[in-house]
Amino acid sequence: MEEHMTGPVTWSIKALDTGTSVVEGSVLTYLRHCGEKITIPRVMWVLEGPTTIVVDTSVNPEGKPNEFMNESFERSREQIPENALKAASVDVKDVEYVVLTHLHWDHAGNCGLFPDARIVVQEEELRYAIAPGRFFRKGFLSPESGWPIAPPYIVPNLTTVRGEHEITPGVTVVPAPGHTPGSQAVVVQTASGPYVIMGDSMMTYDNIESDCPPGYHVDVDACMESMDLLKSRSSLLLPSHDYAVFRERPVTLIAP
Repeated sequence: MEEHMTGPVTWSIKALDTGTSVVEGSVLTYLRHCGEKITIPRVMWVLEGPTTIVVDTSVNPEGKPNEFMNESFERSREQIPENALKAASVDVKDVEYVVLTHLHWDHAGNCGLFPDARIVVQEEELRYAIAPGRFFRKGFLSPESGWPIAPPYIVPNLTTVRGEHEITPGVTVVPAPGHTPGSQAVVVQTASGPYVIMGDSMMTYDNIESDCPPGYHVDVDACMESMDLLKSRSSLLLPSHDYAVFRERPVTLIAP
């Protein structure tokens, strides 16, 4: 019998621009660019291979920006997540997995768009998000924050994992605490090599270039350790809030 050899599973990565904010620079890089205003995207990622995976779900449409974290936020019609997904040729019914790098308001706000997907978060992240420290309550839209409805990530299809976990061949989540206690990054095998979707372990390329962690975090030492760990996994790193990842908007193909 003739044997057919198959190679490793590879994925494509698309970046979707789903909103724009102007933030003070030290939010992005700890104690740097203080007072400087920087325009950033709110990014969703689409992985396409044997199935379809979405990483992060952007900002919830139910509230005004000042109800989240007193940050500016604007969203054009083309940046509405449903429209950005359509521009990327993605039908939400085809999404099998949604990976949440963490549960902040701008990364986990639209889980309800994917009722048929398995939504994956680190167990430690969910545990903290429900009852975080007082300073961080609004960021998680936790029940104690005054947010008037259930947090948008509390959905029936939410699944927790512990530690490093292969979602499906070629896509693995890796714990990356520091920004939040249960942050995770996503290592994606592509034809160009492994990419790491960093979540807010790396908000901009400046974090790596200046060896400086994000300014918003629960543990600065853990931030540095997570950046070092993820750099050891690949040199192809994708930050969560840097317009440099986009060549076209609202959708850019990052890796074929």
